[in-house]
Amino acid sequence: MNRAARSRLASAAAIGLLGTNLGLAGMAGAQSAGDAVELDTITITGTKRPQADANLPMATTVLTPEDVPQWSLDPMADVARQSPGTNFMNFGRFGESYMTMRGVGTLGTALNSLDSVIGLSVDGVPTTLSAIDSPFLDVERIEVLRGPQGTTFGRNAFAGAINIVSKPPDGAREFKVDAETGSNGYGFVQGTAGGWLIQDKLAGRAAVRVQNYNGDIPNVVIGGMEGGAQLAAGRVALRYTPDESLAVDITGNYDRDTRSNSAFLLAEAPNFPASGADVLPFNRQQIASGSVKITKRLDPFIITSTSSYQDIKLANRGDFTDSLLFSQATRLPLFFFINPLADKILYEDRERIFFQEVRLNSHQSAPIQWVIGTSYFRSDFETHRDQATAYSPTLNGTIDNKITSETIAAFADATVPLGHGFDLSGGLRIARDSQTLNGLYVSNGFPGTVPALAQRNSFDDPYLTGRLALSYHWNDKVMSYVSAARGYASGGFEKTTAYAGFGVLSTPFQPAKSWTYEMGTKAELASGIRASAALFYNDVKDGQLTGFDPLTLFPFLTNQAYRSYGVEGSVSARLATGLELTAGGAWIKSRIVDVTAESLLSGVKAGNEVPQVPVYTANVALSYRVAAAALGLPGEIAARADYQLVGARYSDVQNSAELEAYHIVNSQIGWEKDGVKIYAFGRNLLDERPVSYGFTYAPGATALYVGRGRVLGLGASMTW
Repeated sequence: MNRAARSRLASAAAIGLLGTNLGLAGMAGAQSAGDAVELDTITITGTKRPQADANLPMATTVLTPEDVPQWSLDPMADVARQSPGTNFMNFGRFGESYMTMRGVGTLGTALNSLDSVIGLSVDGVPTTLSAIDSPFLDVERIEVLRGPQGTTFGRNAFAGAINIVSKPPDGAREFKVDAETGSNGYGFVQGTAGGWLIQDKLAGRAAVRVQNYNGDIPNVVIGGMEGGAQLAAGRVALRYTPDESLAVDITGNYDRDTRSNSAFLLAEAPNFPASGADVLPFNRQQIASGSVKITKRLDPFIITSTSSYQDIKLANRGDFTDSLLFSQATRLPLFFFINPLADKILYEDRERIFFQEVRLNSHQSAPIQWVIGTSYFRSDFETHRDQATAYSPTLNGTIDNKITSETIAAFADATVPLGHGFDLSGGLRIARDSQTLNGLYVSNGFPGTVPALAQRNSFDDPYLTGRLALSYHWNDKVMSYVSAARGYASGGFEKTTAYAGFGVLSTPFQPAKSWTYEMGTKAELASGIRASAALFYNDVKDGQLTGFDPLTLFPFLTNQAYRSYGVEGSVSARLATGLELTAGGAWIKSRIVDVTAESLLSGVKAGNEVPQVPVYTANVALSYRVAAAALGLPGEIAARADYQLVGARYSDVQNSAELEAYHIVNSQIGWEKDGVKIYAFGRNLLDERPVSYGFTYAPGATALYVGRGRVLGLGASMTW
């Protein structure tokens, strides 16, 4: 089926599913006609101070557990597909994924765990790309903030930030069990409990989850399926409130995620997707983390101290020479590439992260809202790479590297009412980033490599970032704003020192800097309808690019300028009693400018698009609840359908491989009564696999990284 036919089928399926929900809505008939609908106030906390989203002068998306359900095995991909102008790249191996936003992204691959353009945090605690694939557990909402957020988020919130907000242990009584079963061995069980442990003094919440998926990509060499997942995760949270002015929050999290993700699949295979690997891929992620947050309310301000520690362990092992792909590329027979003892790569990473922040906030009733604080961040990253292949010096030998990164920062942000409907808001952050590399390479005797290379190098950079915004309230329902923000992405070292085998010492890549200009409007257009739209322009200097000289095969790291601009919008509406619609979309144009000599060597041309930036993204969701009496049943019928589009984009900075657009359609319908829910679901109903990356080995031999296919099943939950 060609691209146009798939697009028509996707659109028809989405319209059909949404139409089913509208049909259910018709069951409500006139009961909702003329009813006034009040919208809930959305509060954003990712800016380090609670702010009503309607008054926040930046583009945002706030997602709920209904948008990114607890069962999701790829939660950040689900977040990206429902956030206009955002894209998630999953390379199949833990620690390799990254994201783009608004046409700002990594020019190549992420160079180390901190080489992200989007700040990631859980309850305000920053994490790194090592944990980008971690599961969501007991989540209340996900806040997506677009535009540079370095003022309060810190390093590498270059394009925006994502803050995951957990459900607080506030004493609310809740006991819940969820379970699902489905195709391809899919299974999910989760238990949640919350309430007072000591009335009005000590509250707690706990959640435990186990999940399985057998995989859906057949291996034609050794048999069985790839793409499987086995997940176990738990979270405990306590809140101690000895009086009304003091709160102490203690949390602990652990997850263990084992997968068999395919890589390097031959796109031209007649039975695509199929794997020709001669060993089963192995991917494992283990994350243990804890935090202590102390909040004290004083008369002039609120003081908050947050301390956290994360211990992240990653392992990836697999076959570098998929026999289907390499046979097609070289025209050699399949058996030439089938040897379980050859052409294997093992990656083992460990990252330990410590974070401390102390900040002062104004009270929410204060006429001038402000926050001021200091923070310290430290990452100790270690990687072990054992590589043995027959094809390149850069893919042989063992590598043992340690990268230590530190950031010390002070920040302030405030909003000042100017009168006559105008507000002025802005912030500054002064910080110093430092990074030290200790590397050791030992050859396995591959021709052209040095016996060994030990190296040590360091990099540090003080910098200043900030933002300024002017907003105008036309009335209590409509606000418009203009803003300018300075973005900063840290410099540092490439984590694998991939060319140490040549005897080449690593040099640091330089920081990237940007200016972002934005204008937008947020409005409550009518009873129950909320909408927003924004125009933006990004001017990036020294974007980080990695590549190699094709004549010498020596590496280079260079900095390359690029620009992007676009428009985005979203709408949410309570159309009638029980009937809700959400939709969003973006159009983005990006281009490489001022091409350097080093970039030219790798085939980069002026006007090329920034890799992994879809021109179009869109999402639509419709949900409905109606009394089941019309069907002769007690309780309610609940239905939801959603459609997500990720448009065509290039996978590399040379624009050599264009990835087709893909469409995701999900639907669920069920019955609910007195805390009991039973439902049927279909996820990725079109069985159209998300494609994260592609490159061409030879004409007719294209390698792709793809996601999960269709899953059908049943689920149930009980709350008491």
